[in-house]
Amino acid sequence: MLVALWLIIRGVMTEPVFAQQVPQLIQESKTERMSLAPGAVIRIDGSFGDLNIEGWNQQDVEITVIKTLPYDYKQLKAAKGMSAVKVTMEKKSDKELDISTAVARHDNWFLPITKSGTDMLLEYQIHAPRDSKLVIHHGDGSIIVNNMAADIDADSNKGDLIVMLPEPASRSVDARTRFGIIASDFGETRRARFIGETLLNGKRSSSPLVHLRMGRGGITLKTQPAEAYTAEQ
Repeated sequence: MLVALWLIIRGVMTEPVFAQQVPQLIQESKTERMSLAPGAVIRIDGSFGDLNIEGWNQQDVEITVIKTLPYDYKQLKAAKGMSAVKVTMEKKSDKELDISTAVARHDNWFLPITKSGTDMLLEYQIHAPRDSKLVIHHGDGSIIVNNMAADIDADSNKGDLIVMLPEPASRSVDARTRFGIIASDFGETRRARFIGETLLNGKRSSSPLVHLRMGRGGITLKTQPAEAYTAEQ
């Protein structure tokens, strides 16, 4: 009886200690916003992780970058870990915006070599004018482009590349994967060297160009009904 009572008391006393030892998610979020002229070019270079671009009817670009470190990161290392990755927006002119991601070199030679050079998780949430032209050079991770009406030129090293266009969506498409498949509403694909696929459709001079390249992963190119965008801002 005394032993059982002692175990109950000990459990009650130690419960807050265990609760305090639960690791906290180390995360940082930053939002920036600036205006662009109609038909501007937005270049995204060096990005990795999850890149989400949504077209809207405003002439502003709004970008939110969310940085997340693994649970096993200690608080003392968090500040250094967050500063290792820097995402900057540079407005070259009213019609030209660069969004670049730079990663500091790792001090630990024993860590595995990755494409990005860091174990940080990155998420980009970008709202852009629908008439903006996109030029994207992405590392590992996913790209989702939704409701953009002008040229889209995107390449990725590894992951998934998804482009969703509002109807009517008359586009010239040039899409290729090195290792992966293409799912598209814009014509039939064909095999390329047994391991990749290609899709060529339309004439460049007659409509906006969708130029997509994927190293290892898939490309999805779809249209969506206009009513899917009635809630856009």
